[in-house]
Parts: sequence; C-alpha cells; structure tokens
Amino acid sequence: MIRHTALVLVLCAFGHAQAQGHSMENAAQAHQVEQAARPLVATTEPDAIRFLEQATFGPRRANGVSPLPLDSVERVMSVGVSQAITEQLAAPRSVFDGTTSTVELGSQFFYNAVMGEDQLRQRVTFALSQILVVSESVIRDNTTTPELEPKLALADYLNLLSANAFGNYRTLLDAVTRNPAMGTYLNMANNLAFDWAGRPLPLNENFAREMLQLFTLGLNKLNEDGTPVLDANGVPIPAYTEAQVQAFARALSGWTYASTAGCPTRGHNNFISYAQPMIACEVNHDSSAQTLLRGAVTTAGASATVHLQEVLDNVFADPNLPPFISMQLIQHLVTSNPSPAYVRRVVAVFKNNGSGVRGDLGAVVRAILEDPEARGDQPPAQLEATYGRLRPPVLFITSLVRGLNGTLDATGSKNPGGRLNTYSRTLGQDVPRPPSVFSYYSPKTPVPGGNGLVGPEFGVLDSATATARANFVYDLIYNNLSSAGIVIDLTTLPVSPNDLVAWLDRYWIHGAMSSELSTALLQAMNDSRAGSNTRKQQLAIYLTSLSPEFQIQR
Repeated sequence: MIRHTALVLVLCAFGHAQAQGHSMENAAQAHQVEQAARPLVATTEPDAIRFLEQATFGPRRANGVSPLPLDSVERVMSVGVSQAITEQLAAPRSVFDGTTSTVELGSQFFYNAVMGEDQLRQRVTFALSQILVVSESVIRDNTTTPELEPKLALADYLNLLSANAFGNYRTLLDAVTRNPAMGTYLNMANNLAFDWAGRPLPLNENFAREMLQLFTLGLNKLNEDGTPVLDANGVPIPAYTEAQVQAFARALSGWTYASTAGCPTRGHNNFISYAQPMIACEVNHDSSAQTLLRGAVTTAGASATVHLQEVLDNVFADPNLPPFISMQLIQHLVTSNPSPAYVRRVVAVFKNNGSGVRGDLGAVVRAILEDPEARGDQPPAQLEATYGRLRPPVLFITSLVRGLNGTLDATGSKNPGGRLNTYSRTLGQDVPRPPSVFSYYSPKTPVPGGNGLVGPEFGVLDSATATARANFVYDLIYNNLSSAGIVIDLTTLPVSPNDLVAWLDRYWIHGAMSSELSTALLQAMNDSRAGSNTRKQQLAIYLTSLSPEFQIQR
C-alpha cells in the first residue's frame, strides 16, 4: 500500500508539469521582462537551502560539527552565498583513480558526491560531462594489457573536466579535443586524410559535427538571451552548414594516440593508448586551407597543431557559443526554463568576466548562482508557472542521502558508491555511461503536456523509472543498508508528527510545503495503523520524498 501510494505521488509530477504549462501565456510575458540584478542581501535559511540544492549534491546540516562544513546550511547562512561560492571555488579537488583503485568509477563518483568537500566543482564537472559527452561503455578493454582501458580513459577524462570546471572554456575545448577518450568516442583519433600511397581518404566527420552541434554552437543561431534567431519567414537559421562540417573535419585530421615511437608512417595508425593526450602527425593531416565559420580561412600549408588552434579560436569566438553553453549550465544547476533575461545576464559574464576575459567558467558559475532568479527564499513570483527542474536520478539519490545525515562507509569489502550507482542505473542514469552523445537526455526534451516548456530530466522519467524511484526510497528508509555501507540517521529528526512535518517543510521544501501535502502527511502519521514513532518518521519521509514538491527542485 505504501509503495502504491508513493507511486501515485510520483506520477503526479507529470500533472505538476502540465499545470505549469497551462499558465504559459502569462509566464511568457513575464519571461520578456528584463530584471535588473538586485544587490545580494543576507542569506536566509530557505535561500541557503535553495543555494545548496543548486550548488551541491544536496543540502546538509552541520548538526553541531565545528568548524561548520563548507557544504552545510549553517555555513552558507553564516558567510552568505557569495562567500560560500568563493570557498567552494577554492575547495580541495576530488579526483578519480583509474589505475590503483579497484572501485569502479560510478562508485567513486557517488562516494565523492555524498562525502566530498568540493561539492560545487563536482556539480559543474557532472554538468560538463553531460555537455561534452564521453561514455565508458564505448571504450573497449585491451585484454593484453594489465589495466582496464575503459576505467583508465574515463578517469582521466573526468579529471580533465574537474580540473577545468572553473577555468576557461577555450582551454577546456583544447584539452577535450586532444583527449584520447574523446578521440575514441567520436573518432577524432586516427582520422586519416591520406592512405599509404598519399591518396585522399574520406574523413570521419563525427567529432567535427558533434563539436559544433553539442559542444559549442547548437543547431541554430541564437540571440544573446538564448532565443532562436529567425529569418523573414519565422524559421530558425542554421548555425553552420554541411560544407563547414566537412571543412572542420579536414582541418582536424591527422591526430593519433601518443606513442614512444612518435608518429606512424603515412596512412597508418598508432595503437590505442589513454596515458597521454593525442599527438599531431603531419603525414596524415590535410594541410590545405579550409573555410570555417564567418568566412574565416585556415592557413594553407600549416601544421595540424596550428589548424587545431585556428579551429578552436574560430568556434570559441562565435556569438552562438555563450548563450548555447550558458543556457545548459543554468539548466543543470538551477532551472530548466530560465527567462531570456537570466540567460542574457549570464551570457554577458561569459563574454566578459569583468576583466575582459571571455569564457571564464568560474565567473559564469558564480553569475548563474548569484542571479536574482536563483536567489531568494522562493522562485520569483512572475516565473512561478515555469520555474524549476525535475531532480535527475543522481541528484534525487544524493539529496536524500545527504538530507538524512547520510554517510558512506567504504571500509572492508563495502561498496556504498557502487550500490547507489546501481540504484541510479535503474532510475535511468548510469554514471559514467550515458547512452549517447546526447548524454542521458536531451536538453530540449519537452515536458509532457507542458505547452512548449522543456524538462530535460523528464527524458528518463516513465512508469518504470518512477517505480524505481519509489523502490529506492523504500530501501533507503525501511531496509537497513548499513551492511552495504549506506548509513542514514533518523535520530536527529523530530518525533512529533507536527514537528516532523514542520522539519520536512523547513529543510526539504525550504518553507514552501503546500497545505495539501502537510495535511496528507499528518493524516498518514496520525492514522492508528501508522505504528511506532520510527515508523511514522519513515512514512513521512517516504511520502515527502516522492511528492512533486520535493521531486521538482525549485
């Protein structure tokens, strides 16, 4: 009965999204209103909780720990959002081990997400991994070598994203393009312009196409507020042409895996290796001039390295890149349907961080999190109908564990991170194995019945994964997972039904619990069949976590 009731509540999330869509006409008008950035004020507890939902893998209370943890509600309230961001930018970086650790990467990811101190860096890394996609499932293991190539390749790639999460996007593009895991995933490696006799070969266009479509520009031209640029007939204008894709592919030819022997002979490849960035081999590079975006032409006869820099400079300078990337980062951290004004403000920082620097991701992330649409006790009233995002599987899981004072005990043979990733897989998000170059879901996934709203995370929400969400919560709350190293603590929660509902409203819904949910929780706990105080606590947590008010992060 408990599981059935919770499933009904989960499916109500679809109804919540549909109700949002019915108010689209008024919301669309609100979207067009420019909002001047207001000065930041003292951080209230609800705003601190909202901030931690956006900047960490779930709000956590300090529970008397001193000094206050960087990722705790109390710490954010004591220093304010701006200083909290500064502290997170400087937090020691968690890394992935692809060589000595026996624990798979998904397990390491969840352990760091729950226990790591560098929460903001990890959140941005996770967002970037869903934009600049590489999947472990595509990397093959070479059984003649002692290491596991999929693990080695993806650990290096995730560490690359983590190291550059607050750096410059141009630097990140360069590192991603040269990375051997990306070279394998999108065929940048061993893309030969000539055969052994010097005859031209048809080039693989995978990396060139996805670099333009997914990593930098998107399919269509965008205004600085993220809205599409339309022609005289109201039709979106393509951001690039097929001929330009081919030109980029030719300009990016000739790269191969690093080897102690250096470059191979013309028309030949180096064996796959993930220990070092890829190297440029002139004998396999098409050095002819190529016409890129906005009429720019690569230098005739130049090296593969020079052409790579010309290519990346060209796309990095394109006016589409700031709104395309800024929009997605806002979606991953704050809300699926930001107003055009919000996007424009963030794009302005992407173009110029205040010191004349373009592409400063640290400044962009700060702008996203400090924006008026992200801050405050509640979302802006004029955006009520369109604001928020469905918690994706990873964040649904980690928010619950962290919200219940959870810890992961990885001693002995316990593998709590692996267990959490198993749950996440059943919910539709297997880390780090996105099923396609579009990641786990497309950023343009429509909300069911949403009248034009997008809801990327709804791409993995169906009856099966909704049931899986209910099953995960049931296991976490009712079944003792401490033997698997997943330890939650209910002893600090109030016992009285009224006090517990108030606690859940305060810490899980940041003071916005509806009277309908509050009444339903009290009725359930006061029912004669509810059982002991612990069972009542479990019931209230279970029902709250599966309600639309929790599942839709706002």
